[in-house]
Amino acid sequence: MSKMLKTPNWRSVSSDLAATKVSLKAENKRLRKQTMLFVVLFALLLPVTQQAKLMDFQEMYAKEIDQSSMKTCVFLGGEKIDLVDPGDVDKGHKCTVDLPTVSDDERHAKEVCSSRIPYYITAVKHGKTTKCTFQINLKCEKEGYHQIHGKCYKVTDARFTWQEAQSVCNNKFVKDFKPQVANYYYSGLQNYLWDITGVYDAWVSVPELKDYFENPGKNQKAFYVDAGAYKYDARSGDLLLDDPNQKHQVLCEYTPAMTRAEMFYLADVYSEIYPIEVFAGGAVIPSANMETIQQVAPFGQVAHFSTRAFDERCLSIGRIFNVDSYPIQAIEEDFNDVKDHLTSQRFFLTNAFKNDGCDKQDYKQVNHDGSSPMVYRGDSSQLGEYCKAHSFSLQQTGRYPTMASTRAPVLCTLHTYNWTHGACPPGPEWSSKPVRFHRSYNTVFCHYIADNKPSTFEEATKHCEEFGTYLTGFDSAEEFEAVRTKLNPQYPEGIYFKARTPQNRGSLSRGDRVVNGQETPVDDHYWLGGISPCQTQCVERTGKEEVASWIRSVGINTTFLNTYNHDGWKWEKRKDSRKQYVSFRSDNNAFHVHLPGYPYTYMFFVCGVSAPPVRSEKQKGKVQ
Repeated sequence: MSKMLKTPNWRSVSSDLAATKVSLKAENKRLRKQTMLFVVLFALLLPVTQQAKLMDFQEMYAKEIDQSSMKTCVFLGGEKIDLVDPGDVDKGHKCTVDLPTVSDDERHAKEVCSSRIPYYITAVKHGKTTKCTFQINLKCEKEGYHQIHGKCYKVTDARFTWQEAQSVCNNKFVKDFKPQVANYYYSGLQNYLWDITGVYDAWVSVPELKDYFENPGKNQKAFYVDAGAYKYDARSGDLLLDDPNQKHQVLCEYTPAMTRAEMFYLADVYSEIYPIEVFAGGAVIPSANMETIQQVAPFGQVAHFSTRAFDERCLSIGRIFNVDSYPIQAIEEDFNDVKDHLTSQRFFLTNAFKNDGCDKQDYKQVNHDGSSPMVYRGDSSQLGEYCKAHSFSLQQTGRYPTMASTRAPVLCTLHTYNWTHGACPPGPEWSSKPVRFHRSYNTVFCHYIADNKPSTFEEATKHCEEFGTYLTGFDSAEEFEAVRTKLNPQYPEGIYFKARTPQNRGSLSRGDRVVNGQETPVDDHYWLGGISPCQTQCVERTGKEEVASWIRSVGINTTFLNTYNHDGWKWEKRKDSRKQYVSFRSDNNAFHVHLPGYPYTYMFFVCGVSAPPVRSEKQKGKVQ
């Protein structure tokens, strides 16, 4: 990427800082803006055709494809999602779209498609419009995340310091997927940040600031500006520097679970570089170089051999494909899975090794996750047979102890796993015990109720995002009822007043709060994760736009939200189109929409997110 480095002076709202910017390639920006205009125009037509198409996709593919992939297909004009290989879901899905950009030849068409679509481009057609076919292999399981080239990204609504940003991204709900503040270094990320709505100015991770800035200040951190660029006299898409104690939104990322579709694709694309073999339980990739186990200490010490260097070798191979790869285990089950694919070399090294002892059962292996399965089970071999063997290899004919000096490729593996829904983690001190609910489309949702912490809408949003959740939503009356029956508003003494009595009829009523001498009502309201005007699934019932919808995919059943009881307040969008947010008034058992601050500045709130995925058994598939 070409870099335009300069050092203009600018003043942020809260501090004076020198900043420099980096811009995208002019041609790439032109293509992006042209296609983004197309998306905006499509959004204006969305209420009838695209909304219905998105709903169809959700019903058909919710278990296999994430929301952001479906939306990318729909918003760019895709009419259907097909299997890459008819009849074999293991090979992934594909969508074909027409972009309103002229392309002169196949190479130009590929550039146009790649500049707009953050997925593998598998087919193109040039002309007055550019036809693109892209492949969907991975799935961003968590709500609110957007898939970009094999990673999952989200931006927070609330603002945090740089230190706070680390814990916001690395939360309990995605802990097994390497969550972190988004790495701006990741290839091509900056080309697609326009796709993530709501980005004003957000912290990003730039490990080597000097690659982007001429004179980065000590301890300064980078943030990306989009819709909020005007505040800094900058351009949308620029990087700026700020003091880490200042507050910005946060762009978070995590790596989704490996799938068999991704394995098949990698095997097909990279087969000329690395001989990737897909088998029923995953894929194997032998290292290009010959390796030996490491002697890390002199003989006579308890631990003098190690295969940890094999871990780094396999990880480095995996980085080429943006996947995690580890040395194969030496256990019999793994050998039986891969033995038919051990044809390129005479034998391959595993992560098993032996220090002292002469028995096959003296071999051990330590996996990347800390597990240490036994290499051999059952009766031990004859004493003295393997005293001088310290390495361990696989051949087509079997598993064999080998000499420490044995040189061979390390056999690296990729695996896919089945995932189950874990328990809802304990919430913050302000929340009650989480309510766990099984939704109809194979999702388990965790709801966290704040019964004693009346907050503004912005405060409630931040409280939720601080531990990896959002203001919640509901997909059915049954789910809502499970949460509603747990609501128990508690007003802190001295700030909120519990009740009005006949003796003080003119004084503060239930739930009023005194703020600067003014009475501010709460009235048993709870902030939820809904918005008006409606944004998604807005024409489901009558063909006319619904009043409100759920946001960040905390719920997809807009009908339930718009047909539930709304007594006590007008259920309508504002004529001036100002945003209103959904709340629930528990004493009226009704959903309302309110401006943040009028007439209710403070409300209780309910946070929610899907339960953290928990890895279970290895996934088995077929090989063609």
